[in-house]
Amino acid sequence: MDIKDVSNESKYIGYLKQLQDAAERAARRKGQAVRDHPPSQQLVSSFLMKLMAASYGPRSDENTIATTQVPAPYPPCIGSVNDLDPIMISDMRLETHHRGKKIMLRVLTPPDRMTAVMAIVEDEKGIAVLLQLYHQPEETIVPTTEILGPNMVCILKEPFFKCATDGTYSLRVDHPSDMIRLDGADDRIPSHWRPSTVISGENSTDLRKQGNDAVQAKKWAEALRLYSSAIRAGQNLEDRQLAFLNRSLVNLNLDRPKQALLDAEKATNPAMPSEKSLFRKARALYELGDYQRSLEVLEKLTQLFPDNKAASSEKDRLHERLNEQRTGEYKFKQMYKQAEKTPPFIDCATFSAPVEIRESPGRGKGLFTTKAVSAGELLLCEKAFSYSFAGDEQSTKQTKMLMNLATKRIVVGGQARLLSLIVQKLYHNSSLSAEFGDLHHADYQKATVLETDGTPVVDSFLVEKINSLNCFGAPRTSRESFLKATSSSRDMTGGEDFKYTTSGIWLLASRINHSCVGNCRRSFIGDMQIVRATRDLPAGTELFFCYRLPVPFESYQETQKGLNHWGFTCDCGLCLRKKVTSRSVLQRRKVLADDLQRLLDHPGSGYEAKASRLMKALEKTYPTNNDCAIRLELWGPYFAFGAHLLKNNQLNMAAKMILKGLEALGHSIAACPPNDITDSPRLEVERWGVANDAVPWAFNNLANVYDQLAPGLCSAAEHYAEVSYAMVVGEKETWPEVFSSSS
Repeated sequence: MDIKDVSNESKYIGYLKQLQDAAERAARRKGQAVRDHPPSQQLVSSFLMKLMAASYGPRSDENTIATTQVPAPYPPCIGSVNDLDPIMISDMRLETHHRGKKIMLRVLTPPDRMTAVMAIVEDEKGIAVLLQLYHQPEETIVPTTEILGPNMVCILKEPFFKCATDGTYSLRVDHPSDMIRLDGADDRIPSHWRPSTVISGENSTDLRKQGNDAVQAKKWAEALRLYSSAIRAGQNLEDRQLAFLNRSLVNLNLDRPKQALLDAEKATNPAMPSEKSLFRKARALYELGDYQRSLEVLEKLTQLFPDNKAASSEKDRLHERLNEQRTGEYKFKQMYKQAEKTPPFIDCATFSAPVEIRESPGRGKGLFTTKAVSAGELLLCEKAFSYSFAGDEQSTKQTKMLMNLATKRIVVGGQARLLSLIVQKLYHNSSLSAEFGDLHHADYQKATVLETDGTPVVDSFLVEKINSLNCFGAPRTSRESFLKATSSSRDMTGGEDFKYTTSGIWLLASRINHSCVGNCRRSFIGDMQIVRATRDLPAGTELFFCYRLPVPFESYQETQKGLNHWGFTCDCGLCLRKKVTSRSVLQRRKVLADDLQRLLDHPGSGYEAKASRLMKALEKTYPTNNDCAIRLELWGPYFAFGAHLLKNNQLNMAAKMILKGLEALGHSIAACPPNDITDSPRLEVERWGVANDAVPWAFNNLANVYDQLAPGLCSAAEHYAEVSYAMVVGEKETWPEVFSSSS
């Protein structure tokens, strides 16, 4: 939804074709045995040369493309490593997943990182290949040297042996749970590999001190490794508890709050909890969004340790989160301030009281109102489950791209990173897997086992499928996008079909099903998604918003093709109207609209009469049996003509055109003047229609008309401008700042 999909752009199609051709060439070798493995030293030398060349990096003025390829999906291993039979590289077949098998590997080189973390590895017989690990933590979080390093030993479960595009052989790992790293003292390591991997003479205290040094240097992944070693080396409970306590802090900084919570609980005696363990437990619960339990832990902390000032300030923050969660009252201006930072993570809680998930007949699950709500009312303000900010990508020299070779879909921006972020999040907190995995995933078959060998089973292809069907493209803030869209023209004749490189997953908002003409609208402030009702809704109403904005002059078939990615046919009123609209009518409509647009762009003599005539002709291409029907190609010309008439002080006609524009968007409005001028002044939205970026400006222009024509109606027009502004940008706190400067 609103992501930058470039699947149909020629410059990317050619690149995709090259990759598909290479994949097809590799597939033709499926099942072949390999007899020409090069000597391990040759592979090592070649890899080190490439590593040295890469260390110089691209020139600062070079543009680069980081492409993540998604191959044909395959399931993760769900069996225990103890139930798998050993296999050697020489026994493997190309393009094959060796089910029921495992292989022991030793790393021979320092690692490299492209879209995968890579190194040359050898098996117990000394045959070497390239190892590729996908969906690993980012370099700034966990350096490659903490993922792979010389003499590290690991086990691959059900290894996938393949031929790379350059003809070399590799072992590819797409699921993090398919690899088991072995500690140097692990007795599964072959004896001839063990001497170079065992570190002797280091006790738990020494390891913990080294970990403390790494913490001081903010080398969190190194600290995690050292504290983990200190736990294993601990000779007594106190040693282990101290290491658990320190590792809890590290896991918080690695954004692994569930692990931080588990460590904090192991770091102390529940009957006599320490000050630090309680504070870290409270912090972990906060990051998990369990604000009530976090507050309870802090209450206990302040009772036992009343001088702890950090706990007092943390309690204030928790009271704010709990109030947001309960009431839906947010300090939106503070949220905007937070959104100025990069990435724009917002410290706020999720509010979802007016909505709930229910079964939606024919649509799977949907989101429904739990009470009657008014147009403009807040339905949902949700913190992202996962969020990948890429909004500044245009100012950098690197383009990130995700290419799915099976679906031929290409997206640009944060989705490639988002995929790995979610894989890692689920890998370090398996309790999230059920809720995430319950999102729409079409016909993809989920693994039946959630954990094996003490490790969560994470299917990266399931994550990719859910991501592709449920993720949202998002601006830094919708207010910023709204102002950009309207900066050149207050009559809003331009479109608003933005596509964003930043993307995220919002678990509740993902439940909202599609309609081209929705009854709610989404907006964003950083990683918070805000959903407001765009019309009055009774309790029990299913919510809908558009996954893809309606496109002017598009036929029914073209519209449904645009929705193919999600696998459904839209039967909204607009689509049903398109279904019975002939191609000749669409063509006639396009000719008239083009003529009208040229006239609006270059008004000359007789402009108003010509514009009126063309608009009447365009009106006749629509049926007249439904006053609230959307007329997609008419609202823009009406608003533009209304703004022109307002500028020329033709107030009555200006009001008529603005109201016609609103009616073309499906709004039903009682207004006097300009209609029924014998009645008393009145302005009332009887039924709300589409809330696009133009609507707040339309009501604002109407207020400017009434300022001279019927001053008593100004406040009503301004109220509707404020309500529609909240629908579009998510809040109304900043409405006076925007509209006072435009009056």
